[in-house]
Amino acid sequence: MLRMPLLLLTTALVAFPSQAGVLEWLGLSPEPAPHSTFLSAEQAFALSSKQTPTGLQLEFAIAPGYYLYRHRQSVTPHNARLGDWVLPDGTQHEDEYFGKTQVYYQRLELTIPLQQVMPNGAVEVRYQGCTSGLCYPPQQVSIPLRPLSEAGS
Repeated sequence: MLRMPLLLLTTALVAFPSQAGVLEWLGLSPEPAPHSTFLSAEQAFALSSKQTPTGLQLEFAIAPGYYLYRHRQSVTPHNARLGDWVLPDGTQHEDEYFGKTQVYYQRLELTIPLQQVMPNGAVEVRYQGCTSGLCYPPQQVSIPLRPLSEAGS
């Protein structure tokens, strides 16, 4: 019974291009959305890594005006065993999403000790950050590891 009114509404919206505001509101606008002024997560929190014979160096280059949450950082090994490591203290921050928390601005550097790396070893790095007006969803990056005997070459 609802099929006929829905069909008529859909036909009317498609038939009258002057209804662009309605189409936009419904998410059906054929025109592209305006370009976002926010950076992508990869641009806002550029992650680089370097494996040494004894560890994995991770570095986040954090864009101006953006920050990473300390409590949303993790490194999980897969086919590898990590040594003990600690996140450095962050800067105290009153956050609209998480309340009182610690964050990192500009740069975050970590050295993760590697004790063993088996074939197909990797680490999964998880992080989350924000800027004024936007909190990014949690991000996840997998970084492949070389066996320790090959790491220096």
